Amino acid sequence: MKLFTRLVLLMFTLPFFAHAEWYEATGQAKVRHGDVRSAKNRAVQDALKQAMLFSGANVSSIQKMSHGLLIDDQVSINSVGAVNSVEIVEERQRGSFISVTIRADIFPSDRECYASEFGKKIAITQFPIQHWQDAKVGEIYGLEKEVPRQLMKMFQAGANTIYPIAWFDKKLNINAEFEQQGKVRYQLIDAVAQNANAQFVMFGRISDISFGDKTNSFSFWEDDQFERYFTMELIIANALTHEILYQNRFHTAADWTFDHKMSVNISSTQFWNSEYGHAIKRLLTEIRDDIHSNLNCQKLQSKISGIKDGEQIQINIGAGQGVAIGQEYRVSYRSDTIDDLGNLLTNIVISPYKVRIVKVYENSAIAESTDTDFMSNVQINDIIELQSWDTDW
Repeated sequence: MKLFTRLVLLMFTLPFFAHAEWYEATGQAKVRHGDVRSAKNRAVQDALKQAMLFSGANVSSIQKMSHGLLIDDQVSINSVGAVNSVEIVEERQRGSFISVTIRADIFPSDRECYASEFGKKIAITQFPIQHWQDAKVGEIYGLEKEVPRQLMKMFQAGANTIYPIAWFDKKLNINAEFEQQGKVRYQLIDAVAQNANAQFVMFGRISDISFGDKTNSFSFWEDDQFERYFTMELIIANALTHEILYQNRFHTAADWTFDHKMSVNISSTQFWNSEYGHAIKRLLTEIRDDIHSNLNCQKLQSKISGIKDGEQIQINIGAGQGVAIGQEYRVSYRSDTIDDLGNLLTNIVISPYKVRIVKVYENSAIAESTDTDFMSNVQINDIIELQSWDTDW
């Protein structure tokens, strides 16, 4: 598992395989119980996941083809899916961590979908602790902000499928959302998405940080070590359609090695290098990969945020999400209704109009259409959707 900054470099070579792309990535893992070989293997798998994610592949295929055996300086991996070969470029050990840099030969034709090439803007909120009293030992209340912050750093350091936006300042009351499967108040989704300027919103809850059984034989609390649980729940919603795209629950546990009277700095290296902190980090890596896999093929969409001189429109996605001059988007209209129970029913109507990008900024872009009928009918908050070059209009 990668614990520090991950470097992912895109490299192209053409010596032997036509249309092949070489991706270089660095993975890292902690040596546990002196098992260097296992740590080396996990570091290779982590690096391989990053290379595959960066190339646009699905995480499920990564799991199938990354469980090879590491023998000395050789990697034995079955060639499944998009990967043709893997080479170890560099291997280093610093303290209890091993980092391995690999080069993977990945074929671009195996991209799962057109949308995988573009970053999805996701607003990541605070993850409230459900049972506040459980955080008293160690005074780890700050996990509410630190856990989403660590997850955001993993997204930033990894593949470009996710473009995370921090929205940690306000603590949301989202217990009701997690108790009713597949339903989140649309007002809450809209409020966060509008403030964060994002297409997707991630809500989280830390539902268990209690203690389990004693894990050593000492008889006094001062010397005892107890297993501490960590359970987290996540929901991701599309703010443009109010659909729940992702909902999952994750669990891990590890020894709590700090003194029970000690106030722990959960932002410190000491905490994240502890058994408990490292277990959370491993879990967050699994969460990152699972989210990548689930959102990889979600359509790149944006609201029309402005109309300029009756000839151009402004959208709230840009170069940071993969938008480029010359790309074409189709335009849809939202036709929302509210039922008798107060539920918002979102209906997306696809129009015959299209626009072409003419100017790009980091998080916004300008598009124009040569169709005069379109410009006379377009409205702010209408939706545009990236159109694949291979799809007929």
